[in-house]
Amino acid sequence: MVSPTNGALERYRGAITAATSVVGAAMLLRRLVSEVLPAGAPPLVGSLLLLPPPSARRHAVVIEEFDGAFYNRVFLAARAYVSALLAAAPTAAPAVVKASLPRGAGADQITLAMRPGTAVVDVFRGAELTWRLSGDGGGRRGAGDAFRLSFDGRHKDLVFGAYLPFVMARAEAMAQEQRQAKLYSNEWGKWRPVRLRDASTFATLAMDAARRQDVVDDLDRFLRRKEYYERTGRAWKRGYLIHGPPGTGKSSLVAAISNHLHFDVYDLDLGAVRSNTELRKLLIRMKNRSILLVEDVDCALAAAPRREAQGGSDETESSLASKGHKVTLSGLLNMVDGLRSSSGHERILIFTTNHMDRLDPALLRPGRMDMHIHMGYCGFGAFKELAATYHGVSDHLLFPEIEALLREVDAAPAELAEKLLAMDDADAAIERAAKLLRDRKAGIEEDGGYVKQKLHVGPRRPRPRSVPAPASLARGASAARWLVFDEEIVLGGPRRQGRGSGRHARGGARGRGRGRR
Repeated sequence: MVSPTNGALERYRGAITAATSVVGAAMLLRRLVSEVLPAGAPPLVGSLLLLPPPSARRHAVVIEEFDGAFYNRVFLAARAYVSALLAAAPTAAPAVVKASLPRGAGADQITLAMRPGTAVVDVFRGAELTWRLSGDGGGRRGAGDAFRLSFDGRHKDLVFGAYLPFVMARAEAMAQEQRQAKLYSNEWGKWRPVRLRDASTFATLAMDAARRQDVVDDLDRFLRRKEYYERTGRAWKRGYLIHGPPGTGKSSLVAAISNHLHFDVYDLDLGAVRSNTELRKLLIRMKNRSILLVEDVDCALAAAPRREAQGGSDETESSLASKGHKVTLSGLLNMVDGLRSSSGHERILIFTTNHMDRLDPALLRPGRMDMHIHMGYCGFGAFKELAATYHGVSDHLLFPEIEALLREVDAAPAELAEKLLAMDDADAAIERAAKLLRDRKAGIEEDGGYVKQKLHVGPRRPRPRSVPAPASLARGASAARWLVFDEEIVLGGPRRQGRGSGRHARGGARGRGRGRR
């Protein structure tokens, strides 16, 4: 005999089983109907079946790691974007993430990544999108990881029209920001790269604030004007001539431009180029988004005559080469704005010189050197920036005196920076800089226990018409130098020019024997 308790329990179990069967059948029917129901069916039909509207259904995009035998660029961009998403929103990240340090010299930023089976939610213009990683961790080529991007169906147009292009653009921008710039130098007709480790930036550059802002604005405008250059039919390039006395920061400005744009620097040594043909080949082998640098262009072209197009000279390039002229000025001009200059895009051309007046006017005309940047002697504003950068000092008792001295005497930023770096104590360092300016105003400067007259202080003395060379100089070296007062007299044969000399013999004599920047 069945007890009343057992009978009630059996009836309860039967009711639960029947209800479960009905619910399961309803869900199965609902799913089948939703799959076969046409997209244009009246909403009333779906409402009677308790179906959600098509726009509210979940959609997904699968982004696999490999596209055939090659890496999928969309997957690489998604991986970089999700890594930045994890770093920016740690609270929304999964409980367990992977941390790694990218390979390569100079990499010091830890990157985060999801583990297979985990997910992270992103919000874009009010839409929630879920990134989920699945796969075998890339153990076998062609069967690596895959991202599954899921979202509500009503956001389908937003995802394909705006979100995925945004992810691609953001990943490319991050790659440019994290990219380590390289310095290339030409050797035997080829570019040899090394990693560019110069830390100079516009924030640390001792430069007039207004001039600095003009340069930054010009660079940013150049990057934004791709459509303008295409519409006007011009090569997407920009030329800068940086001129000024030695030690005023010309090379530091080039490094700051490279760090600002994240461009590689191609340091072209014209003395190592064997012909105009080799010069053209070097130009073609340059990458886009790069800087072509020619330092001390006045010295590099001192012995290179220009081949006149209107019969001014009957010398051909072959005859010039036989006389030792490796690169002609016409070859350099064709590189700057000729047909060869259109071989790449997003290029910056930078020429530096200590003596702008020695350059051929054809090199300075608009269209070749678009912007002239003068790096002058240190002003008080630049000195304050040096003191703040090296010692964190924004005000000092000696600042009024230094400001007055800088109005009367010339001092290169490199000279003052050397004095500031010589001492760890801020007061002692600023005192050394002030002493340098006081001694220069007096026309003397103590250096190494002896007093010497500064070559650039005081009126210039008349240059002697001729200075006979001693008999001892008639033998041995082909060239010798005398310092007569503040003039440098070059005796003997022509002196071979090196890249770092920053000067050359013209007419046998020249003044103010200064070194390079």
